[in-house]
Parts: sequence; structure tokens; C-alpha cells
Amino acid sequence: MVAPDATTLLVAELPSANRRLLDTLTPLTDADVLRSSLLPGWTVGHVLSHLARNADALVNLCDWALTGVRKPMYASKEAREADIEAGAARNLAVQVEDLVAAEARLLERFEDLPADAWRAEVVWPSGMTRTADQIVVARLNELEVHHVDLGLGYTFDDVPPELREALLTYVTTRWPDDTAVVLKSSEGEWASPVRPAGARIVTGGTAALLSWVLGRSDGSTLTSDSALPDVPVWG
Repeated sequence: MVAPDATTLLVAELPSANRRLLDTLTPLTDADVLRSSLLPGWTVGHVLSHLARNADALVNLCDWALTGVRKPMYASKEAREADIEAGAARNLAVQVEDLVAAEARLLERFEDLPADAWRAEVVWPSGMTRTADQIVVARLNELEVHHVDLGLGYTFDDVPPELREALLTYVTTRWPDDTAVVLKSSEGEWASPVRPAGARIVTGGTAALLSWVLGRSDGSTLTSDSALPDVPVWG
């Protein structure tokens, strides 16, 4: 793999993120797969099914970057939802096997990408165009956020601090340029990109900030000079 240094460091985080997820799954039973997750309408099985299919969808973007031939993440929104639903009720062993295999396929693609492919532009389902090096942090975001969404005791506080900062940067750099909000960590030096003059400053721990900007909490532990401002909905 010949990737930018920052991307190489993020790729190195993936095995640990996957191991944390598998450690959470180890004590579960088949019945737990059918439990409700923290996502409305989704069971634990839906979340696991989504994580496996997301890895395969990101393989599609890697192939696009490598060959220059358009290969969208998903054939359609309907196909994406159907694939998640089709895998949601499988027993735990099958879910884990599928997840491990899908992640291995993605890591193999990362190893195959030459330097020029990491700089190639690919299009996300939202219509946003980004360079392929963003696929890595996108996968880490999926893993960590949906690990929390399982509702099995893993929280944003369990995400390593350096990775929390990387994910906060990933989320906030995707905000529209006119989003007049700056996030600042109360734990260290991290801050989100500079925003328009007069931007509201929101301060808190990086775990609480990440949970809030991703719509997983109400931000009640954060501080601002007035009521918390609105931020773009993450999706």
C-alpha cells in the first residue's frame, strides 16, 4: 500500500477497531441478534448486517479509484436497504463470519491501492465527491458509531482519544462552509476548522462532542455561550 501518511495511520487503526467490535459480540447469543439496537427500527442484527455490507460498498469505491471505472457504493437506496434486511435475522456465528470476511476484503483492497488511486475522486451516495483516501476514515466512522449504536455497553468514551479527534475532523469538514459553529475539546488542543466570523463555540470532551454532532445525544454536557446551535444532520 502506498498511501498518504495520515491514511496509512488510519488504516492501522482498523484492526483494533474491528477487534473491539468482535470483543463486544463474543458473549452474545443468537437471541441477542434480535434485540433492539439504539437505532429506531433496527435490531442488533440490522446493525451488523449494515456494517458488513458497508465494507463491501466501500470495496466498490476502491475498485472505482483503482480502475477509473464508475462503481457506486450501492446499486440503489432500495437495494442497500434490502441487503441489510435480508441479513438482519441471521444467527450470530453467520453474522460474525460475514463481518470478518467483508472487513478482510476491504483491507485487501487498501493494500492493493497505489498512490495515484488514493488521490482519485469517487462519488458517495449523497452525491458528494471526495478523494479515495477518505474511504478509510469513513469506514472507521461506520465501525465506531455503529458499535455504539448496538446498545451493548460500548460508548464514545471507549473510542481511543486520537481516533475520536480524527472522526470529529471527518464529520466537521463535511459541514457546509457557512456553518457558523466551532467545536473545541476541553481535554486538549483539538478544535474543528475555522468557521465564519461570529461562529458559536461549543466546548466539551471529544466523546460528548462526537456523540452530539452525530445525533446520538442532546449535548447536555457541552457548554456554549448560549443555547446549543443547530448543526447539519449527519447521515
